[in-house]
Amino acid sequence: MNIEEVILFSDSTIALACINSPPHQLKTFVGNRVSKIQSLTEHHQWRHISSTENPADIISRGADPTDLKNLNLWWTGPALFIEETNNDFSSSEIKMDSFEKELYSAEHKQLYTNNLVLSSDSDFITQILSLSNSFQKLIRILSFLFRFLYNCKTKEKKSGSISVEEFQHAKKYLVKTIQVNVFSAEINALKKNESIKRTNVSNLNVFLDDDNLIRVGGRLTNSELSFDQKHPILLPRDHKLTDIIMEHFHIKNLHVGAQTLLHLVRQEYWPLNGRNNARRIVHECLKCYKAKPKLEEQIMASLPRERVTVSSPFTNTGIDLCGPFYIKYKNQRKGIFNKVYVAIFVCFSTRAVHLEILTDLTSDALIATLKRFFARRGICTTIFSDNATNFVGANSELRKFYQLFKKLPDNLASYLVSQSISWKFLPPRSPNFGGLWEAGVKSFKHHLKRTVGNLKLTIEEFLTVVNQIESVLNSRPLIPLSFDPNDFSTLTPGHFLIGRPISSIPEPQLVNVPNNRLSSSQKVQKLNQIIWQKWSRDYLNNLQQRGKWKFQKNNIEKGSLVLLKDDNLPICSWSMGRIHEVIPGKDGKVRVVLVKTANGIFKRSISNVCLLPVNTT
Repeated sequence: MNIEEVILFSDSTIALACINSPPHQLKTFVGNRVSKIQSLTEHHQWRHISSTENPADIISRGADPTDLKNLNLWWTGPALFIEETNNDFSSSEIKMDSFEKELYSAEHKQLYTNNLVLSSDSDFITQILSLSNSFQKLIRILSFLFRFLYNCKTKEKKSGSISVEEFQHAKKYLVKTIQVNVFSAEINALKKNESIKRTNVSNLNVFLDDDNLIRVGGRLTNSELSFDQKHPILLPRDHKLTDIIMEHFHIKNLHVGAQTLLHLVRQEYWPLNGRNNARRIVHECLKCYKAKPKLEEQIMASLPRERVTVSSPFTNTGIDLCGPFYIKYKNQRKGIFNKVYVAIFVCFSTRAVHLEILTDLTSDALIATLKRFFARRGICTTIFSDNATNFVGANSELRKFYQLFKKLPDNLASYLVSQSISWKFLPPRSPNFGGLWEAGVKSFKHHLKRTVGNLKLTIEEFLTVVNQIESVLNSRPLIPLSFDPNDFSTLTPGHFLIGRPISSIPEPQLVNVPNNRLSSSQKVQKLNQIIWQKWSRDYLNNLQQRGKWKFQKNNIEKGSLVLLKDDNLPICSWSMGRIHEVIPGKDGKVRVVLVKTANGIFKRSISNVCLLPVNTT
């Protein structure tokens, strides 16, 4: 047959209006289909036909085969074919009433959901489970689908909210379909009264109820419990529906723990491998994790070069400030007390401590403090400190610390350059990187609080106490000088400063004195002096003997979803972000990262981030 022309008729004015519209003006769902129709019918004509003259309505509305012999419309077609009056039905001249216009405009405004074109119940349930992770929502969707089918079959229509019967019917259908897909062999065996081969199911003494649902047996048949509690419905292990049901119970019962969650689920369902599933559901719950986050850890890094290089005391120094402390004028009984602060200098190589007093938190006061420190201990090569981000808070004193260290003032920077001193900062909010001087602050406050308490001292009294604390800290033992059980002498930071503990009684230097001129006790003293000189050279080689070296940790990966710890906010208000970049150390271990949040990109140590238990892909 030589087909010269193809004309397509439809009685739907809305469909014809959409087909005659540019696809990009329609929503994605409709636009894709309109574009496909236009490409397939590019050389054809679309015309409108009334419903009374459309032969396709006979099939779509349904007709008895015995009545077809009397339907002329079915055999001869509409009269317009005979009369060939095609020009009156151009799609460009379609006239729609107000209701049809409203429906057509809705095509451009509303979102559309995909039709479920499925080949089996398994595909249907897979599509249903992909719609939502909410168990209640899935059951409501199924309930409305069953109501639609019911209303299509009967004249008595259902409307309003979902009833209890509809809800239970949809829930049983969903679980039953999953059981048929997973436990088909067990169901066939139960119907034939045969034994079940799968061990983890046969041990539960399962049976089929009136709805052909697999339920767990037991010895509680004569109890007063409900039927669901006596014989819970069996759920497969590692199935999406099982996870959705357990998440539903977990959220419904206010995020209970794993043990309670398993107990509550077993009141109605019996999930295989339920204990492990309950633990996993609780572990992967973001709200539960955010309420009790776990900070990341990494194996200890190698000590900095400044810590393991033999150098003079205070060549490489860490500095930190603490306070304020309140002092009074001499003979003052009442009135306003003045604030002072204490700068703590800690030597990297000898652990020696130096304390200085500041009267205020300004760059001039800090320069004066550094001048006093250099005059007494010598000029440093490098000074380390944190960048005071941890000082940010509501307290005005903490903000002063932050402003002092946030960016070095020009006069302070110029002074350091003139003295050939480099000032290095640690990553923000990482006091663990400066544990050396943080421990010094802790030790200083330990002695000060127990010595002074709530007393208000004058500046001379406070300076005296500070110097005495410095003496005590420089006399603390580092390592024993010998392995003799009867020798109790130890190496202290004071040995590196004055050759002996600062708080000890002075002893004469006997290293260069011949042994025949010494008594037996002096010979022991000379031996100790020789030993501490040797230990002072070998001390740095023993610093790395720490237990934290034993544990290997996996590196945090780029793109991981994390919580950003903030000491000034409650845990529930910590910002969520992703790892923007990792900064590995020389050993390849990541201890510092860049975290991208809604407020920007921040540099943090891994001890300030909490890796969320989610799949980052």
